Amino acid sequence: MLLPLLLILFGILEFGVVMFDKITVVQDAREAARLAAVNDANGLTLLSDAPDGSSLSFTCATVAGSGNAAGAYNVGDKVVAHVTYTHDFIVPLIGDIVGGSLNLSSNATMRLEAEPTHFC
Repeated sequence: MLLPLLLILFGILEFGVVMFDKITVVQDAREAARLAAVNDANGLTLLSDAPDGSSLSFTCATVAGSGNAAGAYNVGDKVVAHVTYTHDFIVPLIGDIVGGSLNLSSNATMRLEAEPTHFC
């Protein structure tokens, strides 16, 4: 009786850690996109609350009707921040059931509000 109870308890704890990591990844993507939109160089690195092993990348897109040539990004175009993280399960038995690890990622898109010199 103790083993199933402990498995459920540790499963709940593991789920809480996964949800915390997912919320952190989403927030970090939003924050990086916002910093990129205003061309703040601090957006090139992840925030200190990002889980260890997270990665950050950016892509830019010319918006039709913005007046900018394709590949020439300026105010009014879009920047997308991509944050990815692979969560390794703490409880080995739960990791074996789920598959060992879980890939978490988030994208955030914002309109460029300043001429991009760092991100595009």
